[in-house]
Amino acid sequence: MDDVELIELIRIGDDDALLFVIETYSKLLWVIVGGILNNVGTREDIEECISDTYASLWKKANTYDPLKGSLRTFLAIIAKRKALDQYRKLAKSIAIELDDDFESADNDLLEHVIKGELIDELYEAVSLLSEPDKEILVRRFFFEEKPSTISNNTHIPVKEVKNRLYQSKLRLRKILSEREDFDYGTQLNNQD
Repeated sequence: MDDVELIELIRIGDDDALLFVIETYSKLLWVIVGGILNNVGTREDIEECISDTYASLWKKANTYDPLKGSLRTFLAIIAKRKALDQYRKLAKSIAIELDDDFESADNDLLEHVIKGELIDELYEAVSLLSEPDKEILVRRFFFEEKPSTISNNTHIPVKEVKNRLYQSKLRLRKILSEREDFDYGTQLNNQD
């Protein structure tokens, strides 16, 4: 089923079409929303934002234009906007303790902003990997699961999980090194 047919079914209120979209794009939306809200929100905040994305699709399916991009891109844009809105709300509610080390707080904030801006490029690179490498990377670097936890959840031996992480990081470095603005060494090494 192509994107136009899927959107048409959603427009007429087909619940199964929406469930298909949820099953197909849930990992993508977790990566996008989780990457933006990871340091300021809870898991519930991420889930709420993803649910809001699907609700927007359900309510505003008629705004989808296949000439402007795929359904995947459409959902990614909605999710990113919702996550940024949620980030702004959460950031206002977080009280920053003032201490003698203002420079450290500024660097942490700057690093967080940079990570948010680079998430799109990183996701594009991760999406080029095949499964289960893609899932292993997302679990390790976005959800910060330990290799043993990933092994239990994916039923892949721990040693193979570690090997796949290493090989995938090498592939990502190669992909990202071809992009001028991405400081791949710093970003990937900070996640070790």
